[in-house]
Amino acid sequence: MEADVLDTSNHLSSEGDNLLLDSDLHDADSYDNPDPGLLSEKNEPCSLQQSQVLQLFTSSQLWQNMTLCARARQLWLLIRTGLHDIVEKEKRAELRVARLTHGLEPLRRLEVPAGLRSVAQDPVGGHFVVLDGAGCLHLHKKDGWAQEKLQAPVVLTGLVAVLGPLGAMGRFVGWGPSGLAILRPDLSLLWLSQPEVSRVLGREPTCCLPVPNLGLLLVAEMGGSLALWKFRSGGRRLVLRGLPLQPPPGLAGTLKRLALGPGSTHQDTHCFAAYGSSVLTFNLHAWTLTDVRQNLHKTTISDLAYFEEAKAMVTSSQDSMVKVWEVNWQIRMVFVGHTGPVTAMVVHPNTTRVSSASQDGTLRTWDLQVAAQVGEVALCSWGQDVLSARVSSLLAPAARGWPVFSLCASSVELWRESELYSPLAQLPASVLHLQVAPELPAPADPSLPTRLVCACVDGSVYLVSAATGSTVSALLLEPEDCAAAVAYCLPREALWLLTRTGHLVRANAARYPMSVLHRVCPLPAPAPQPCCLHLYSHLTDPRSAFACWEIVRQQEGDLRRSAVAWAWKNKNRYLPVIGHTDGALSVLDWLSSKTVFHTEAHSPGPVTAIASTWNSIVSSGGDLTVKMWRVFPYAEESLSLLHTFSCCHPVVALCALGKRITVGFEDPNSATYGLVQFGLGEGRRRDHRPQDDPMDHITGLCCCPTLKLYACSSLDCTIRIWTSENRLLRLLQLDGAPQALAFSSNSGDLVLALGSRLCLVSHGLYLPTSYLVKNLCQKAPDVVDDPPLPLISQESLTSIQKQRLTNLHGAASLRSAGRCSAVLEAPTYPWGQGLTVGPLHEGMGSWAAQRPHTHPSPGIPSPAGPCPTFCSVLLECISPVPFPFAVQP
Repeated sequence: MEADVLDTSNHLSSEGDNLLLDSDLHDADSYDNPDPGLLSEKNEPCSLQQSQVLQLFTSSQLWQNMTLCARARQLWLLIRTGLHDIVEKEKRAELRVARLTHGLEPLRRLEVPAGLRSVAQDPVGGHFVVLDGAGCLHLHKKDGWAQEKLQAPVVLTGLVAVLGPLGAMGRFVGWGPSGLAILRPDLSLLWLSQPEVSRVLGREPTCCLPVPNLGLLLVAEMGGSLALWKFRSGGRRLVLRGLPLQPPPGLAGTLKRLALGPGSTHQDTHCFAAYGSSVLTFNLHAWTLTDVRQNLHKTTISDLAYFEEAKAMVTSSQDSMVKVWEVNWQIRMVFVGHTGPVTAMVVHPNTTRVSSASQDGTLRTWDLQVAAQVGEVALCSWGQDVLSARVSSLLAPAARGWPVFSLCASSVELWRESELYSPLAQLPASVLHLQVAPELPAPADPSLPTRLVCACVDGSVYLVSAATGSTVSALLLEPEDCAAAVAYCLPREALWLLTRTGHLVRANAARYPMSVLHRVCPLPAPAPQPCCLHLYSHLTDPRSAFACWEIVRQQEGDLRRSAVAWAWKNKNRYLPVIGHTDGALSVLDWLSSKTVFHTEAHSPGPVTAIASTWNSIVSSGGDLTVKMWRVFPYAEESLSLLHTFSCCHPVVALCALGKRITVGFEDPNSATYGLVQFGLGEGRRRDHRPQDDPMDHITGLCCCPTLKLYACSSLDCTIRIWTSENRLLRLLQLDGAPQALAFSSNSGDLVLALGSRLCLVSHGLYLPTSYLVKNLCQKAPDVVDDPPLPLISQESLTSIQKQRLTNLHGAASLRSAGRCSAVLEAPTYPWGQGLTVGPLHEGMGSWAAQRPHTHPSPGIPSPAGPCPTFCSVLLECISPVPFPFAVQP
């Protein structure tokens, strides 16, 4: 696949062969020194090999003739040699390809031959208890390792743990033919209900739900009644409180699942019970049936739970749907994607995610914040058939670090929750382009703040602090000015935006919101149109850049003539470079954005990508060539050709690091996607295995110069980390398709765009130990305070622009937010002709909106067609309540 991309032996251009490329300041690898290994000690004539030392111990005569000092020295040499070998073995193992997954991944499967009855989690004791059909209790650690097996003191059909102070004496509550039983932490019998109470016909317990904060126990009984018990004597016994409540006549079904949650007034604690396709609401303080909601699903409700983070109720049903309800039972959203009945559901605590298990053999995860499916794993991950993998119940983690439990007929499956990234910022619209300013490696003395440049589908551009996720400034344009490319100069607070219609907009980034300084309109067709934009930064004096940035911030971008003259005296240069549809490259004037240098580059065909290093620019075009240009930042003729390489597939991404160029190419017609790296200094190309290449469109390609690492993102929901030798180091499997990717620090931190979210991947989660040691050897940059700029005026803003600024959320607000505002965004999706997205008015009815995980955002179609993972969001209105957005015919 990669062998046809760059043919350097036959297609090296003679253009510019007399020019030599200066060595990159960051091209010399200071970490490539050979390991010193074992150092010989002083007065040590020779070091014995390990085999010789072992023979020394087998020869008792030789060992006896040694002095104590010689014996100690030989033992020390053996320990030191063995420790060195172990360390080197671990280092080699860490540098092998590792696959890291975000979301649920299989941890362990426990077989229960006698049949599974119940599982009770005990976070206080650090274990969970499995009750099997033979009446045995199996104790396991939270990771699944077996601890002990006991015989239940009485015949039990179910078991649940009691948390909080009540569990000090009676840790577990069991139920069975004998009634209710309280068990001590060691699973011995503490209390058993009276026979006359437990042997009433049709009143045997079938399900229990403790309410520790109120000291109550809810018991679902055969026949559909619900009883309320009160803990007495510090949890040592139970007393029946009131009479059991019966469901209203006329309802069909059985009392199956129970859940706790607040009522409509948020003052009293209520119990919600699934009864057929209805949900019954019980007030625990007054112990009355307060509400009955019928026909919430087309078929029987299989599970329900209250979502504290979203302040909503979530129900699942055998109609294969998962529905989210407001507290007043108005529909909020419906998740559709399962192809079989949903049998169980669980809400992940302290998150906005819900997982559901179905008879279609999948365990899917849904995110209420983005209103989409964000994960899917197969329930048959351990090789069992579909019938044995049918899940009857899902248990949420009892504490931090605990797994998710899926209960089957004869097995318990444990799923680990892996978190590869954390939320950094929430933007009002999906992100198209993502850059980091200043470019890595950032100047260290003095330090400039690190910012993320995010161009969104609604035409807006946001400057986000990479440290806090707060929005520093924003350029609020209309959707018709959606960005095709964006360039930002941090020291001079200037931003260029190239729209998809060919307009070049220059804005003052020292104000909030940004003000447009001028707009350059393209020439009318058939004249060549600008299609690519890049900013080349020749930053040789960090102090001058920092001083210039401070002056620009103080003057809010409106510099006096003296300040402008002083700024041009420093040695730093910034050259805006434009690529045209006819394959030409243009260098623009800083202030007027007029062309000062123009050269032919890739004719015939457009320029497809531009990248740069500290003294060169790399460009690719539709003529299937990649060219490297030497930059003369102080001359008018600033570009001079160095090398030309021929390709066999179109290039979609470029990344230059010194004398090394990484090329991302793809051919959707043949499903060809790959990365090739070429080193100019030694003239050698580096390839990797074809199976390591991405499987879909490449959405991002970036590098970390200090660590000599590359990273690429793809629509196949992966991020791949590559070494400087173009060898795959890490494969990060995400729960969504990233639209953009960038290194945000010299330590290897990554920022990715998932829809309208910016997420941070910490370097400590994926880097091997050897790279972490390199980070320790680096000088830590100074933390620069980068607060948001003050809002100048709201009078000139439209209502839509004000709403955009209101919907901005940083990392701090995302972590501390108690409620999830899950609304669907309103871009226009090209699903079919005659469909648009607009507000849903009252009384309109129900509409279905198919939302596949195929495209990162509207306007950027996937070259390879639909992604293997699909999800749909069905907006359904069962009452005349307005929704944020819906599809209208």
